[in-house]
Amino acid sequence: MVNQARAREARRALSALAAAGLSPADVQQEAIDVVGKVVPYDATCWAAVDPQTMLPTGSVTVDLNPSKQQEALFAEIEYGPSDGNSFADLARRQVPIGRLSDLPFGQVVRSRRFNELYKSIGVAFDLRASFVSDGACWGIAGLMRGTGEPDFSTAEADFLASVAPLIGIALRTANRSMMPGTSAGSGGPVVIVLGAGGEFTGATPAALEWLEAWQATRPGWLDVALHAVAATLSGSPMGTAYARMRDISGTWVVLRAAQLMALDSSAERVLITVEPVPADEVIGIMLTSYVLTAREREVCEEVLTGRSTAEIADRLHLSAYTIQDYLKSIFAKVGVRSRNQLVGRLRGS
Repeated sequence: MVNQARAREARRALSALAAAGLSPADVQQEAIDVVGKVVPYDATCWAAVDPQTMLPTGSVTVDLNPSKQQEALFAEIEYGPSDGNSFADLARRQVPIGRLSDLPFGQVVRSRRFNELYKSIGVAFDLRASFVSDGACWGIAGLMRGTGEPDFSTAEADFLASVAPLIGIALRTANRSMMPGTSAGSGGPVVIVLGAGGEFTGATPAALEWLEAWQATRPGWLDVALHAVAATLSGSPMGTAYARMRDISGTWVVLRAAQLMALDSSAERVLITVEPVPADEVIGIMLTSYVLTAREREVCEEVLTGRSTAEIADRLHLSAYTIQDYLKSIFAKVGVRSRNQLVGRLRGS
């Protein structure tokens, strides 16, 4: 049974997260604490994701300390052929929640996640969620219980389903926040090499500095992101993969992965580079996070070029009054009062 008083308090707390101005990592940590008071677990892992690629951009774990090999295996299973209740599958459902026990028995028996990963860490049951807001997935979570513990109940799954949209909104708005720190590439190219087992086998000096800064700020946050982007290479027709994320400075960066074969060895390795996301693409991400309509996005893009209301109206074949109405709606959604403030907010200035 779910304690209804705790459930109501949890919903209030999760509703407030969207306005708290937290980073994605802090949103997840707060949500973990709140959800755990209603749905007990033995271990849990949460991750923010790039809504375009569904790849994790960092994770928060509790009572779970996977090895590099286990992290790499998780990424391989999760982002390879569907294993049942994959986070990508859940994100497409009307109710983006799933329990291992909800799957057909034969599918559970064949599950790589259960046989190759869960058994090795003593997990018997899971409850998974994708956090979707306005059609885009911004985060994922897996709650786990060990052998000898009861399965997650229907009431517990229903509670998580009821708060998943609130967490999705909070993670979406967190992508507008800035975080202190140093940005990628300030001391040269950031290049990381992973071995076949997910271990770090090489890095440039700038990459080591970048990884150390993350480790000091968010220990373990990047590991799942690096392994996930590497794991998707096998299914990529172009032989490359990428995911976008916030740097610890708040700057948007892109992780790009490609297979690397040494001339004197047949061992598989993965090369990952970290680069700033182009300004135009950053603006597109921000417009998505503010849930602007297609027409509002068009108006925003015209404003960013410096065009007047009359010029925008002419280009979009609308009246000047209609453009003003769109601007009022955009200002309200973005939380600004003028064109200059809008441009500054979207460009991070």
